[in-house]
Parts: sequence; structure tokens; C-alpha cells
Amino acid sequence: MDNVAQPLRFVKFALKHKNKQRSQIMIVTTCKDMALMTLFKIIRARWDFENSIFNNLKTECGLEHCFVHGGKAVEAVLYLIFIASNIMQLFLFRRLRNHFTTQREIVSFY
Repeated sequence: MDNVAQPLRFVKFALKHKNKQRSQIMIVTTCKDMALMTLFKIIRARWDFENSIFNNLKTECGLEHCFVHGGKAVEAVLYLIFIASNIMQLFLFRRLRNHFTTQREIVSFY
């Protein structure tokens, strides 16, 4: 790639699923010394995070379109949504802890 300050590492994982379908994950990173399995675990965790958190923000918090403009305004709106979401999860966890064993169960229930 042109105009890149550090050399890049391109990694492609080919996955074969239980239903015999195949998929690929492609990663571009500047980290040259990380093990392939570590890269794979990081990208899978990030994918899970993006699917759960960002999807929730878009569908449940009305962020499919942000009506404020400017970096500071968007940042303030996101902080307010994160704080409200954390307070709601804390409330649910404290109220429903006898019914659920982990906070993850509460979040998926909510």
C-alpha cells in the first residue's frame, strides 16, 4: 500500500462452519509479531462487540441517524446514552440478580 508509515500485515482466515458453508475473515494490521490465533480471537471478540453494542445503539437508542453535528456534540450524546444504558443495566442487575446468574443474561433479556 502507498503512503503507509508502517509495514502492514495482511491475514486471511478461511472458516468452515458446521453446516459445511465457508466464510473468510480478512485482517490488515501493523502488528507483525502477534500469533495468528491471538489475532483471530481479537477480531472475533471485536465482531461480537460491534454486533451487540453498536446494533443495540442503532435499534434501541435511536442512533441510526444522529441529529447533532460536530464532534463534541456527538460525543456528548453518546456519553449520555452510555451512562443511561449502564444505569439501566445496573438497576436490572440489582433488581433481578436472584433470577439471573450473570449480567450477560440480563443484557440479552433486556
